[in-house]
Amino acid sequence: MKRFTLFFALMGTVIISSAFNPKPIESNAVQLHQDSKIELPDNIKEIVEVKCMNCHKPDARNEKAREKLQWVKVPEMNKEQQEDFIAEMFEVIEDGDMPPARMVERNPKMKLTDEENKAFMAWLEKEEKRLKGK
Repeated sequence: MKRFTLFFALMGTVIISSAFNPKPIESNAVQLHQDSKIELPDNIKEIVEVKCMNCHKPDARNEKAREKLQWVKVPEMNKEQQEDFIAEMFEVIEDGDMPPARMVERNPKMKLTDEENKAFMAWLEKEEKRLKGK
């Protein structure tokens, strides 16, 4: 049976039957949006490449940092991993734990600027909302 809306005229009143209407696409779109992968906008990619990637890449010399996080794997995380990642990133950025103090002491340019910090937090908030379907 074809999906369509039936119109009935009854004493000058139009009654619309939705018995054959498909389910709203919105619920499917929200689910697809929640299941999508983390995307790094260009401004965040730039920050990550300059200030994070040296320690958090597959061939990094810092074994602890390499085991903790590899940025190249972030886009392939499943939803649960994304949620954990976002929560942890909020914490380390808010607390100023990344980059580590000893790294910043050796190379002050590695410290996130206020602008970079704000951009990172805005991106994390956007990703958190996406994961929650908002």
